[in-house]
Amino acid sequence: MTDTIGFIGLGVMGAGMARNILAAGHSLVVTTSSREKADAFAAAGARVVESPAEVAREARIVLTCVPEASALETVVSGETGLASAPWEGGLLVDCSTIAPFEAQAVERTLAAVGARMIDAPVSGGKKGADEGALTIMVGGDADDVARARPVLDAMGKAIHHVGPLGAGQAVKACNQLMVAVNMMGAFEAIALARAAGVDAHVMREVLSTGAARSGVLEMHAKRYVDDALEGGFRAELMRKDLGIAAAIGTHYRRSQPATALAQEMMQATCNAGFAKLDSAAMGRLYDLLNGRARGDA
Repeated sequence: MTDTIGFIGLGVMGAGMARNILAAGHSLVVTTSSREKADAFAAAGARVVESPAEVAREARIVLTCVPEASALETVVSGETGLASAPWEGGLLVDCSTIAPFEAQAVERTLAAVGARMIDAPVSGGKKGADEGALTIMVGGDADDVARARPVLDAMGKAIHHVGPLGAGQAVKACNQLMVAVNMMGAFEAIALARAAGVDAHVMREVLSTGAARSGVLEMHAKRYVDDALEGGFRAELMRKDLGIAAAIGTHYRRSQPATALAQEMMQATCNAGFAKLDSAAMGRLYDLLNGRARGDA
């Protein structure tokens, strides 16, 4: 018999992840403020409760996928949070993207009520979440990771235990930094190609066959040139993640010129009115910088 699994954070990523946990045959208990989501998950076979505390009463393993550290703190430490009562033997698997030292602070709160924690941020976007094909970067004790492995396998195709608690968040910050810096290169290259009279779709396809090929060129650049920017991983969330990368660098006294520029460009993308669009809307910022209207060649 498997553990009952709890899930908190049924957003763009979390909903798909939770559905795959159900599909893998696990019992699932969820809480959400959305009546529509509650009804949908109840119809799919999940038990819906009113608070994180109730989730903890029913589930020994609870996953969280929330937008930021303050939201996770509320889920854990709030009046009806996971740590509002003893949770002996509980395990939190946090799939949010926060800083390593923020994850370590949450672990200390949980330890006081007899629970443990691993950090397990994910990469792969909504498509990966929906298809159970995420890359999951896990930090924590090996026994805790092994305990969580069946549910991680339900959500992802590439599960990497990268070190102690907080290491998963460090690797996720590296991932987001690499994505953002590569987006700058891709969108600058598209602007250059267009200025020289080359179709952006053709340029992207050609570069995808050579040394410049990348996940960003394959996915983010395609979303931009296809003008398919609704939904996906919002620019405002990438801005938040780059802030985390910058904070980690400051914490460890690292020089980060690329991080600083990527953070500035994503901030400008959000300021330009694209915060709610996919992070590939950075391409539209390049349009503004180059005086290009949407639809121009």
